[in-house]
Amino acid sequence: MSKLYKPFRPLALTAYALAATFFVTGCSLMPAYERPAAPIAPQWPGAASSAQPSPASVQAAALSDWRVFFADPTLQELISAALANNRDLRVATLSIAQARAQLGLRRADQFPTVNATVTGSRTPSDGTIKSAYAGGLTITAYELDFFGRVASLKEQALAQYLATAEAAQAAQISLMATVTQGWLALLADEELLATSRQTMAAREDSLKLIELKVKHGASSDLEWRLAQTLRESARA
Repeated sequence: MSKLYKPFRPLALTAYALAATFFVTGCSLMPAYERPAAPIAPQWPGAASSAQPSPASVQAAALSDWRVFFADPTLQELISAALANNRDLRVATLSIAQARAQLGLRRADQFPTVNATVTGSRTPSDGTIKSAYAGGLTITAYELDFFGRVASLKEQALAQYLATAEAAQAAQISLMATVTQGWLALLADEELLATSRQTMAAREDSLKLIELKVKHGASSDLEWRLAQTLRESARA
């Protein structure tokens, strides 16, 4: 047989097949991600670049307990109750679990599934015991990642998971801000009510004093009517 028609060796064929597979797999059609510019300033207005917090301090602040920022015990109880019973926040938390499970499935799709089985039996026969063992190894259908389709789906699941987690965190922060704003508004209303009551009491005392002065001729009816007007204004 001439060298021109000499058949390829099986090992060479296997090597060529693997090389072709890796070459085609590396030809991903997924476009390179370019992060869009955020519509915010890179630093605080008027702050020098040296005053910017380090990434470690930012991460530490993000992971710190929210109770550090809300020292009032009553406000802490209100926020805790809101976080525990808000339905929208529960839905957001469940969405995180769903996105995490989807990400796990997409990661698992990148590798073949291998199933191993081992069976054994012992059978008495003619005064002896015969043992028989069997084992099996199977690989389920596995998709070679031609053109990066499976990797693209995994990246999509990862981005969806991160977006869902950020959305849940934003929902939690928004809920805490809403509760805090309501609490501060209540405190402001209570302070305003206390001030109004003090003003009303002062107008009442002033009216009584002017009535006493009018009775003894030390004040005029005009001053008495003016005191009445001020009292009614405070009452309104």
